[in-house]
Amino acid sequence: MREVDLMYGKLAVKNGFMSPSQLQEVMEVLSQDPVISFDEAVIKRGYMGQEQLKAIKLAYERLEKDKEKKEMAVTGYEILSKVGEGGLGVVYRARQLSMNRIVALKILHKKWVDDEEFRKRFLLEARLLGKLNHPNLITVYDVGREDWKYYFSMEFVEGRTAEDIIEREGPMEPSYAIEIVIQVAKVINFLKDHGVVHCDIKPGNIIIAKDDIAKLGDFGFARLGLELGKGTDETVLGTPEYISPEQAMGRRDLDYRSDIYSLGVSLFHMVTGKPPFDGPSGIILSKHIRADIPDPKEFNKNISRELSMAIKKMMAKTPEERYQSVEELIGDLAVARFAEDPQASDSFIGRTTILSAIKKEKMVSKKIQEELDELRTKSGSYKTYLIFAVIALVLSIFLNIFLLIKYIGK
Repeated sequence: MREVDLMYGKLAVKNGFMSPSQLQEVMEVLSQDPVISFDEAVIKRGYMGQEQLKAIKLAYERLEKDKEKKEMAVTGYEILSKVGEGGLGVVYRARQLSMNRIVALKILHKKWVDDEEFRKRFLLEARLLGKLNHPNLITVYDVGREDWKYYFSMEFVEGRTAEDIIEREGPMEPSYAIEIVIQVAKVINFLKDHGVVHCDIKPGNIIIAKDDIAKLGDFGFARLGLELGKGTDETVLGTPEYISPEQAMGRRDLDYRSDIYSLGVSLFHMVTGKPPFDGPSGIILSKHIRADIPDPKEFNKNISRELSMAIKKMMAKTPEERYQSVEELIGDLAVARFAEDPQASDSFIGRTTILSAIKKEKMVSKKIQEELDELRTKSGSYKTYLIFAVIALVLSIFLNIFLLIKYIGK
């Protein structure tokens, strides 16, 4: 017999839905037959109806929530509701009484309180977020400890995670996904300048506010320099579906390019509706290390070639094959977004990136010209060369005029 069944019975008696003798009879039945449920037992005997069952279950849920609020109470805060739960702790929507403002209150899981490694990670997250100031990072207000509870309060973002959006609505519009990813890429660049690697970038950690501002959260696995690379038992820390090959191999010399890989996997998920690799955790880690990168266009035919190429480069197997600067990455994403939606706003990209994209297209045009010169030399066919040259020139002029118009119009 389950403990919850006994609680249901006690609430039923307390609210006058059943007599003590009827409860005793039902409890005996449940003890003898573990397959039968409390609902079945009381309905079969006519002791309660569906509406009464619904009422006692609602009362039970409220009692459990009140019990949790009392257990997790922190002086100076009023816990309002549970928002989510991660590997290190639980996040609550709470009111900071001294400031009369709504905050997100994160409390370390009780099971990790005596684990020095996880305590260090939890406090490192609070310390990092408290020191780092960026429009796409969450602001930390307060850090402390009360009884067994390690906690910190931070800005509460009204919005949804990218993962929530995908689960409820399916793949994102590619141009919108790119806007979000460009914002996160700017955070990666900011963290790089401060010697920080996030190590757990994924759609579930990208919070999108109602004004479409993206906030990167959960720094529980972050690394500051070479600090906190692996667990004490040498297990790899991170989320298997989004982890970089070098992180999956347990390497300690991770840098911002590992985060670029994870962001590429996240972008793949955002525009196709699923991560590139699936299966048990061990198989997924192996695929990140060895398997070919799937073509996003196989899962979403509407994705542009430019976006597909950018994702593949972000997810290259070695750090050296990926983007070597965030500026280069954002430039390619800007071009990809123009390909996806020429009418989209440029508010998240900026003039510098547009000019960089123009410069890059000029370099590409120059490379095409050099290749055509080589083709003419090898083939000896001036007519063939002229046809290809005209096509390349027209495409180059069109793209550069388009980008310049976008720039001048800002």
